[in-house]
Amino acid sequence: MMPLHPPEKNRTQTFDEDRECIIWADELGFSEAWIGQHHTAEWEPIPSNDVFIANMLPQTKNIRLGTGVTIITQHHPANVAVRLAYLDHLAKGRFNVGFGQGGVPTDWGLFDLPDPRTQGLMTLEAMDIVLKLWQEDGPFEFKGDYWNVKLGEKVVELGLGNVLKPYQKPHPPIAMSIVREESMAAKTCGLRGFIPISINMAPAHKVKRQWELYCEGVAEGGREPDRSQWRISRSIFVGESDEQARAHALNGSFAASLMYLHGMLSRAGMQDLLKQDLGMPDEAIDAEYIIDNIAIVGGVDTVTHKLFELYDITGGFGTLLMIAHDWDDKPKMRRSMELMAKKVIPQLP
Repeated sequence: MMPLHPPEKNRTQTFDEDRECIIWADELGFSEAWIGQHHTAEWEPIPSNDVFIANMLPQTKNIRLGTGVTIITQHHPANVAVRLAYLDHLAKGRFNVGFGQGGVPTDWGLFDLPDPRTQGLMTLEAMDIVLKLWQEDGPFEFKGDYWNVKLGEKVVELGLGNVLKPYQKPHPPIAMSIVREESMAAKTCGLRGFIPISINMAPAHKVKRQWELYCEGVAEGGREPDRSQWRISRSIFVGESDEQARAHALNGSFAASLMYLHGMLSRAGMQDLLKQDLGMPDEAIDAEYIIDNIAIVGGVDTVTHKLFELYDITGGFGTLLMIAHDWDDKPKMRRSMELMAKKVIPQLP
C-alpha cells in the first residue's frame, strides 16, 4: 500500500478506504501488508505510516503490518529506533520494518537532503544506529558522518539511560525495497540478512536479476539464500473475465497510477527499467504496455497463469505483494481481492 490515489480525490475518503482495504485483507487471510510513507506526493498521501499502523492494529486480528518503508533519511535514527520499538510492543510482535531512502525529489527538498547517492550512505549509517540502539545497552557513543548518537552513563536509581527495545528479539523482521535492475540495495539487503522486496514496475527477468544481486550479498555475509524470504510486488487486478478486467484497468485510476509511477521512474532516469527489450522506444511505454507486460490483469485463469510465469522466470519466491490501487470502483476492487485470496492463491506453489 503506497497507497495510490488520484490527487483530485478527497484525502479523508482515501484514508478511510486504506483502512477498509487492510481490514478486508485481514478478513480474507492476507498474511501481511506494507504501508508506504511520502510527504509531498499527492498520489501517495500517507505521511506517517507508523501512525496508520498503530490505528490499524486494534482493527485487525492476524495480518502482519509493516512500514514499507520507513524513509530513514527523513528522521533522526534514534527517533526511528524508539518509535518503531514502541510500535512493535503495541503490535505484540505482529509487525515488520522496512527501511529505504525514498524516491520523491520534492520530499528531498522538504527535508533539505543531499543527492541520492549521499542519501544512500545516510541510509546505511542510520540503519546501523537503529540496530545498535535495539541490540546494545550502552553506554556508547556513535560518531558517524551524518549523525552522532550518545547513550551516556545510566542513572540506575532514576531509571535513566535506557532506550526502549523492540518486543521481538533481537528486533522485528527488517526489509529493504529494491528498485533498480542493477541494485546496490539488493546486495546490501543480502549482506545484512534483510528481507528483499522487489518493485512492481520491473519485468520478471529484471526482478530475477535483483535476486541474483541479493544472493551475491548473502554470500558475502556468509549465509545461504532463502527464497521463501523474497517478496515480489505486482499491480494486480482480477476480474470476472479477461475483457472486463482489462477494460477496468485501462479506463480508471489503475492505469493512471501506473503512468504516475512511470513518470516518477522517468524523472529518476530509470525509464529503461520498464522495458522488456532495451531497444524499444520510450514512447512505446504507455498504459496498455504496462498492463499487458508488467502488471497482472485478467480473469482468474489468466491471472493464475501469469503468476505461474512470474514464478518460473524468477525461479520462485515466498510472498506475492498485491499493490493496493485506488478503489475507484469499490465493489470491483473488493471482488478482485476476494478472487485473489479464494481462487488464485490456492492454485499457486
